[in-house]
Amino acid sequence: MIRITLKTSVNCDFDKVRDGFDQKLLETLNPPGISLKIEQFDGIYAGAKMRMRVESLFTSTLWTGSILQVCSKNRFWCFVDEGAILPMGLKSWKHIHAVVRKNNQTLIYDRVYFSGKNRFFTMFWFPAILLMLGIRKPRYRKYFEKK
Repeated sequence: MIRITLKTSVNCDFDKVRDGFDQKLLETLNPPGISLKIEQFDGIYAGAKMRMRVESLFTSTLWTGSILQVCSKNRFWCFVDEGAILPMGLKSWKHIHAVVRKNNQTLIYDRVYFSGKNRFFTMFWFPAILLMLGIRKPRYRKYFEKK
């Protein structure tokens, strides 16, 4: 299993960042060259379901998942989503999203655990997932700092 962690600092109030994790943000984080059609987004609560169609020039695939857990304490908030139906070659997907207020800044953490159906698919997906997470930094900043 591979673990990738991304930390992004945004100049925005903690409550606005926490409350901004919604379907509109999910659409904003869509990677370039990929069409994301959200078919179901129940919200952010334990048991909530998510269903989307991911389309690129070469393929169209269904990606479904659910929120396993949401936790909140003082200036820390997080939720964990887990994939159920995944794109070709992915065997497992777990994504921990966390928002933390530290000193005078709000930090967003993305921690993804994933594995492919075999070593080839794990290595195949690694750069794509790294890119997908990497583009989040400027998009988070643009999205939240305008609020």
